[in-house]
Amino acid sequence: MLATYNQILLREPDEKATAVPWLVESEAFGPLPPCTEGGFRVHTGFDLDENGVLDASERQDTVTLCHGLRGLSGPQGAAGGSGTNATVQLLETTPVPVGNLSCPEGGVSMRTGLDLDGNGHLEEAEIHTNTTLCNGLVGLDGQQGVDGLSGWSALVDKVPAPAYLCADGFVLRFGVDDGVNGGQEGNGLLEAEEVRETLNFCFEPLRSERITDVVSGIGDSYDINCDAAAWMDGANAFLFAANDGTNGCELYRHDPASNTSEMVSDLSPTGDASPGRDLGMHAVGDGKRVVFDATDGVNGRQLWTSDGTANGTTPLGSVEASMPSVWAEGLVFRSPSGQRLWTNGTVLTDWLNVPVWDLATRQAVDENLSGLTAIGDAWFYATSTAVWFSAADQAGDVEPYRLGLEGQVTSWNINEFGSAQLTEMVAWDNEVLAAASRGGVKQVLHLQDNGSHAWLTSISPSSGDTALGDGMGLHIIGDNLVYDAAVVSGQPRLWTTNLASGITLQLSGEILAPGAQVGVANTGTMLLFDCMTSTVGTETCITDGTPQGSRVLEDLTPGLMSTDIRGMAAIGEGWVVVADGVVNGTNAGVLLWLTTAQGMRPVYDPWSGVSNSSEAMTYGRLIVSDTQVWVICHDGQHGHEWHRWSHGELSDDWIVLHR
Repeated sequence: MLATYNQILLREPDEKATAVPWLVESEAFGPLPPCTEGGFRVHTGFDLDENGVLDASERQDTVTLCHGLRGLSGPQGAAGGSGTNATVQLLETTPVPVGNLSCPEGGVSMRTGLDLDGNGHLEEAEIHTNTTLCNGLVGLDGQQGVDGLSGWSALVDKVPAPAYLCADGFVLRFGVDDGVNGGQEGNGLLEAEEVRETLNFCFEPLRSERITDVVSGIGDSYDINCDAAAWMDGANAFLFAANDGTNGCELYRHDPASNTSEMVSDLSPTGDASPGRDLGMHAVGDGKRVVFDATDGVNGRQLWTSDGTANGTTPLGSVEASMPSVWAEGLVFRSPSGQRLWTNGTVLTDWLNVPVWDLATRQAVDENLSGLTAIGDAWFYATSTAVWFSAADQAGDVEPYRLGLEGQVTSWNINEFGSAQLTEMVAWDNEVLAAASRGGVKQVLHLQDNGSHAWLTSISPSSGDTALGDGMGLHIIGDNLVYDAAVVSGQPRLWTTNLASGITLQLSGEILAPGAQVGVANTGTMLLFDCMTSTVGTETCITDGTPQGSRVLEDLTPGLMSTDIRGMAAIGEGWVVVADGVVNGTNAGVLLWLTTAQGMRPVYDPWSGVSNSSEAMTYGRLIVSDTQVWVICHDGQHGHEWHRWSHGELSDDWIVLHR
């Protein structure tokens, strides 16, 4: 009976079995960032009206494919044989005395040329350029203006180079005798506060060296609980935690000018104060103070502030062990009771009592936030102009809010049926881009200035989530938002969304797990990050936001063996990287590399010799000041200590001329 019934069913026509056609259409387009050579879009979907055309409303998915660049010329031929020793270039300077006919106020004469006879001096026939920089005349007082002020003279002078940066050089300073920032106006002297620009010359390589030896000899001065540090730009000092083996982990200060280090204060006489153990150290107040967590052995761990002196080192109060946010010329912390607190290094107060607001603005902000609870419990993000945070309304719906420096509060309604969870936020002008869940899948969300929002991506994984931004976060370079995302579970790739054209595409089919181990260093025009490929293992990769500009930068450990990448930081248009690698055919251990878009070269090896590893960044992190990079290394004789490398050749702050 069942067999007979089955035959009847097979013979009957089934109108419902008629399938709706599935169509695939392609659409070409011209050059459009990030597809600089043009490309085409592939649309797929069901032809619901069966007109044979995939209408815009019927498109289910769109894939963008970029045309590749036109092939380059063939490879360059082999390098020619080495020539004879190059003629040395020289730069010689001579002071021009006051009263000179050309420079009545004095100055400096600069001559450059080739030392053809090799005697170390420039003869007249060897001089190629001869330039004289004259000190400016002291200007006359300007005419009386409507504001009652007089004009000030422009000044130029020459001072010796800072010895800790350059042992043989000078600095040309340019400024105005206007007494700004505490200088004395109209005294005919160019004081440090009045300097506007400098031109720096050094006649030997910039200095790089070990700067501490808190535990004398081979012993380590640092461990995983005692390795925090910060550069105080306003005080020209380096504050750090260290253990001398007698007093425990305490607060120290290094003075670059004298190249000396000393304990600031024994904060915990009965044990370890461990400055910065949980929160790190953070410069505030124009770099004249540092805030950090520490214990005095009696009152538990608190937030402390220091100006680098014993009398200027005091506790501020208790905060949670979570990283602060930079906002309103200070830092925002969270108290143990959940309250948001703000500090500029001198006071610790409620985050709405910032000095940039008057009483009326504070009262208005209090009123606008009065109906909200759980402020910042899910996430909290600060930019230079606003604070973005999660908060629950009276119905318990958790959504994004923004509090601007002018006191205005803006809200968004992202998810009408649940709470909006945002991660990996990045500022875009006065707006924010973030990773957020849409239908259970992470996509890029744009929170617009007027309180509206837009979803910028619709990446479809084969299963599960895209994990968008989980590895490298979100980064803006030009008009491109670059991030990691996965369409196959466990295989994050490099993606971009062009913020001008709206095009989203995968940048590389080769690069895996971008930024998953160390992270990303952004120069503003290019990203450097750790990556993995099937042919070189873990190495450094680079991207400018285009498929053509996304590649492995350097295979420091040739072959499938991975490089041990420990840290990286952007400086100017390049980077410094802490990693091991092969130099001249041998493993050089962990050292410092100078990195540009053209490649990488070793610049500082604290422990030279085959396979001698400096073990850099076993403790601490990379600290970048305006002139130097600071890193904890081992040199084979003094244990793990702070070292510094002068980055003037990378940041173009110094003109380095070898005699």
